[in-house]
Amino acid sequence: MKQYLKTAGLAAALAAVASIPVSAEVAIKTVGQDPNKLDNDLQLFVDGYAAVAGTITHVSGTNTNDGSLFDSGDSGYDQVKFGIRGQYKDFGGYASFLYTPGADDEAGILDLYVNWSQGGLTVTVGKFLSNLGYESFYAINTDFISYALVAMPGYHSGVKADYVVNDTLTAGVAVVDSVWPGSGFGDDFKQGDGNLSDLGFEAYVSYTGIEKLTVFLGAGFESSGNDTGFDSSSWTLDLWASYALTDKLTLGAELAYVEDYYSFAWLLSANYAITDKFSTAARISGIKGEHKYDEDADVNYKTSGYKFSVGPAYALTDYFSVRGELSYTKNNGGDSDVYFYGVQALFKF
Repeated sequence: MKQYLKTAGLAAALAAVASIPVSAEVAIKTVGQDPNKLDNDLQLFVDGYAAVAGTITHVSGTNTNDGSLFDSGDSGYDQVKFGIRGQYKDFGGYASFLYTPGADDEAGILDLYVNWSQGGLTVTVGKFLSNLGYESFYAINTDFISYALVAMPGYHSGVKADYVVNDTLTAGVAVVDSVWPGSGFGDDFKQGDGNLSDLGFEAYVSYTGIEKLTVFLGAGFESSGNDTGFDSSSWTLDLWASYALTDKLTLGAELAYVEDYYSFAWLLSANYAITDKFSTAARISGIKGEHKYDEDADVNYKTSGYKFSVGPAYALTDYFSVRGELSYTKNNGGDSDVYFYGVQALFKF
């Protein structure tokens, strides 16, 4: 992982470590008979981060600005995450806690799963993050404060299997309560619908056989009857690629489709390391399609637009950094254009 993750090699690394999301871990205890045989010992690790932001959002045509300072209620802007991981031989487990100041449900359990690994296969059971999506769910691992217009699933509960075929190919499948989020704990991608009578399914493949290039293709299928806002069954498709053009410049691209949500959405991004501490990122994303949440009520509306973002970042230390963002969203579906300004501080351990 780099300072802000989700670039080349993510999918393969994700499978190999069973979705541990943060870029640093601290060993807190090792219990065993022989320190030279660590594989036979019980190992415990903690990880976590804090992100706090000051933001201003201005809607074109109005005289008011919506702002927040450390209490936005949006987990992308302000969040504190703490996790603990255990490993014993082929078995592991992970639990994490997320606090989002200002949210309706400020705190709750985020990750809660156990896994078993043998060879290149890892089987995970519990609550975990979807593999789909180029941009990370975690604020510490992104290049920007706000998200692009490409919406992807978040957390859900079930069972998944990730298999490292070889050094360049990784694949995985999952059976979950729902692909897209259900109601409850924040409503913002922190859990599935909790109903196992109507399941969701995911699958993906990641390829890193070309130097500095990662290509990811994933799909999700939502069964009808899930409490996720979709009135009928729905497909999700996600294709993204990341390429380290030079040691300083990384490029990213994503194309996605969600049935009954948007016809397609896309993003292009670039991150350039000006110095070892200072970098800047640029992103453009777009969306086009028709929302279709309730066929019986005939609640349909079209959406189309673009979002332009720039974001400088400065790493004061290996563990503390600050970044800014200026974004402009052009809405073509009748909604007003939106300007976003933000500054965010991030601390990880």
